[in-house]
Amino acid sequence: MRLFLVVSVAVLWALPSFALESSAPATTPLALADAVTLALKQNRELAAAREELAGLTTAAGYAGTLPNPVLELEGKTGALTNSPDEKGFGISLAQEIPLMPVGARRMAVAQAEADVAQARLKGQERELADQVRRAWLEAALSQKRLLLLREQQAIAATLLEMATIRFKEGDIPEFELQLAGLDQRRSSLRHEEAVAAAASHSRRLAGLLGLDGPGSLPPLADLPEVRAIAGTDESLIANALEQRPDLAALRHELRREDAALSLARAEAVPSLTVALSYSNERSTQNAYELSGAALTAGKERTNDHILGLKLSMPLPLFSHNQAERIKAAARSNAARQRLEAGRRAAESELRELLAQHQLARRALELHRSALGPTARENLKIQQEAFHLGEIGMQQVLDEKRRLAEQQEAELNALQTAVETYVRLENAVGVSVTPGGKP
Repeated sequence: MRLFLVVSVAVLWALPSFALESSAPATTPLALADAVTLALKQNRELAAAREELAGLTTAAGYAGTLPNPVLELEGKTGALTNSPDEKGFGISLAQEIPLMPVGARRMAVAQAEADVAQARLKGQERELADQVRRAWLEAALSQKRLLLLREQQAIAATLLEMATIRFKEGDIPEFELQLAGLDQRRSSLRHEEAVAAAASHSRRLAGLLGLDGPGSLPPLADLPEVRAIAGTDESLIANALEQRPDLAALRHELRREDAALSLARAEAVPSLTVALSYSNERSTQNAYELSGAALTAGKERTNDHILGLKLSMPLPLFSHNQAERIKAAARSNAARQRLEAGRRAAESELRELLAQHQLARRALELHRSALGPTARENLKIQQEAFHLGEIGMQQVLDEKRRLAEQQEAELNALQTAVETYVRLENAVGVSVTPGGKP
């Protein structure tokens, strides 16, 4: 009897307390960076955005072309007005010529619009990468939590077996045996809930990766180590303000609105229209010839060829494109304010994330160095005391519950540390570790 209890305690504490390492999978584990790459490659919305960007980039090269010339053909006849000999035709070609560099400014607006679309595409890629990172972390942490609950379930089963043997020998009352049984069922319930949560996280990750379902999701690699952030806070903030796609989009929007304002001012100057024309007019008119002492009536045919040059330009007496200029100026000022607001929000977000990450790293270090070992040692002492009959089952279960709470808190601290690290990379727009990868 006593030998069995000693062996049970030894087997119980031979279980890893918080290593939670998964067994070697048969296929290549899916790392966090590989998951992000796969999602960016297979996402249909990003593919559609890339097609639109290609169209905008190509169209920007044609935005500055001149308007098409106007060809006019004219024919006239007097057959319907009892003048059958009166006829003619004409042709003219008119070209509008801007007096200001409107074409170049239209190209600047179109190119800025393409740059905005490109920055927004990078922003969409950044948001998708952030979603995939979060989903991958949730799935990986749910697997770790599942392993933790399996260990707790094994501890509960061992305690129940020890209590059953001691009850049969009359060492403990039935009440303590029932407490051990309730704890074992409670551990099984928590394990089932963890299995359901892990399946839900796997389905979400598989959906973001474009896979058919969680069955096609490969096993996940180990969580990345929680590293120190490279660089000072000020250097990270400066890098974020320069590299973040959302801020780049706001800068391109400001450039686009400034170019639109310049275009509106140029369009206030009317364009000159130059027209070249050619016409041929044929007519017949009465003519009189003096023949001897009498005048003889006759007809004289004419065939005239006329070349013409016509210059026309609207007089800017009433309209100076005021409406477009006012709207363009307002949009330019609004874009400048949005950029400043975005810069301040990004700086505030980054400072908050840096503080959260540092706090999470300190909490994780405290759990791993002090709280975790202390909780495990306390439970071991309580089990030995129960084995010697010095305490009851309730005290052992209370200490086991405190160990489970500490392990859950340690797992939450790990999750917070890794999540804030991922959010820092998303906030900065580039890697924040010396190696460049988590």
